[in-house]
Amino acid sequence: MLEELYQYAVDHKLAARPGFKPKRIRGYFHLSAAGEFLDLEVREKDAEPVGAPDAGAAANGTRYCNPLIEKAGIVLCMVNDEKKDKNVPVKHDFFVSFFEEGRNAEPLFGIAADALHDSGRLEEMRNALMEKKLKPEDPVGFAVDGQYLERSEFYYEYWDQCRKRMRPASKRREERCLITGELAQPMATVSKVSGLIRVGGEKSGDAFLCFDKPAFRSYGLKQSANAVVSEAAMTAVNAALGELIGKADILAGAKMVHWYSGQVKEQEDMLSMLFGGNLVEGEEEEVSGRDEEREAFAAAQALIRSLREGKLAGKPDVLYYMMPLSGAGGRMMVRGWYEGSYEELYRNICLWFEDLRLIVPGGRGMTHAPKLKALCLRMLKPGGGSKIWERVDRELSNLAQRVMYAAIHGSPLPDEAAYRVLQWLRAYFLADKEKRQGSGGNAENGNSALENGVPKLTGQETLAYQFLKAWFRRKQRKEGGEEIMKEELNRQNRSAAYLCGRLMAVYSVIQEKAMPEVNVGIAERYYAAAMAGPGLVIGKLSQLSQYHLAKLERGLAVYYEKILTEIYQNMGEQEIPTMLTMMQQTEFALGYYQQKAEIYSGKEKTER
Repeated sequence: MLEELYQYAVDHKLAARPGFKPKRIRGYFHLSAAGEFLDLEVREKDAEPVGAPDAGAAANGTRYCNPLIEKAGIVLCMVNDEKKDKNVPVKHDFFVSFFEEGRNAEPLFGIAADALHDSGRLEEMRNALMEKKLKPEDPVGFAVDGQYLERSEFYYEYWDQCRKRMRPASKRREERCLITGELAQPMATVSKVSGLIRVGGEKSGDAFLCFDKPAFRSYGLKQSANAVVSEAAMTAVNAALGELIGKADILAGAKMVHWYSGQVKEQEDMLSMLFGGNLVEGEEEEVSGRDEEREAFAAAQALIRSLREGKLAGKPDVLYYMMPLSGAGGRMMVRGWYEGSYEELYRNICLWFEDLRLIVPGGRGMTHAPKLKALCLRMLKPGGGSKIWERVDRELSNLAQRVMYAAIHGSPLPDEAAYRVLQWLRAYFLADKEKRQGSGGNAENGNSALENGVPKLTGQETLAYQFLKAWFRRKQRKEGGEEIMKEELNRQNRSAAYLCGRLMAVYSVIQEKAMPEVNVGIAERYYAAAMAGPGLVIGKLSQLSQYHLAKLERGLAVYYEKILTEIYQNMGEQEIPTMLTMMQQTEFALGYYQQKAEIYSGKEKTER
């Protein structure tokens, strides 16, 4: 993976100079050409990082700090706690001396050094820091006469000499770099890369290669002797990691870092589509906003259609690489490594979205291509606190990875995942209708509320059925059976479990039409029990339906009776099962969902 990351940096011109690193900066102290303090420019927290010198591990000691851009407390020599900040004066002196000794390389450094030597101007800068509400921990830099000092190129050679003095003399001979294969002086330790703080990383960054613990050493080798890399090559690898981590999606506590071995258009990035989802089929879809946003959305729609039809022309002849990353005690944890051809990935993502494709609850159109992250929500039990994504990270880190593996390799989904989704559905229906509909489609609620007589689509219940359909189809595909589970109602499906789900849906709709004011209806009372053993429930529902049908106008009652008759005829001589396997429970759930969607679409009335 080191070689692939290095090649990415080279291909995208990310290979930075050794000894430099992208850094976020919160403020610039502006000085005039005469060294007078003018103002403190405050930058947003999410502003683009700037390339600046980095002292690496040396900055963690007691003597050195990072030059040009460093914490404000060190730059301005702010000591609030003598024990905690005992190294601040020493590091401040080094910061100032870098400017002082470098004035011959870059004359503007001398102006900054003179200002920091002046106690009056130093106090002005401290007051400005407090007035602008920046903290001693915030990184700051300098601009002289409007020129930002770290952007100068005159001091590069001077900085290289400083770095050599800061590093202890190495007695090691040149060795082969694992990345480039060239002879080079190996790095003792590698610098850290930021961006993993949301997945367990440190604010100061995390190291991709490190061997400081006995458990990480092999054959008695220490530090870089375990994995020899040159500074130039590792700088390029870190630059690639920094960019890829910054734009990676998060799934179950890990950054899903991915890239390709060649050029891939943004709208053909299959892995971003897998994690991003929310691409919609249908010519009627519109998107507001700027022209470029509408064009991007239209391109995404076209790609989804080409995926379904298998007509993406000129598929890139490249490889894909993916590695989930998280932080662990200042180190990067590589939680997997996946690679393969783009063509193979294309076919498998096509299959993934095809397996998830399902009619919407109202029966008009097909579902969105969902985010993989959103599907994970359906593997959690409802409730359990408001910090839902923390639960996903904690409870599903391994399972989510297995689901992702199945999606990109076209393999069966884990049975544990389907079991969890079925559990979620049971709990969902056990909640009363008012609780499920109360928030009008909040992410933690259901989507059965009616709008003009048709269920409103908020995506949460539907995601569960989409997942179950994908699991069922892949299970059957592995067993070599006929793929009978379609995206909408299949009247040719004679499975007893599927037909029982259809019956449950019809009985539920009959009651909804006959008694719309009821808060706890047939679905809330009987769905969970019917999913486990319909033979213990269907007879009771048949009796109740006679009472409900009597409340309907005659034409509507006849319409529902015809649907029931057709289902029972398809059942034939099969007995209604008293216990369902997980496969059969999935068939029941999808039969229920698809039958209800068919009724609300109005297709059945038209066809009859």
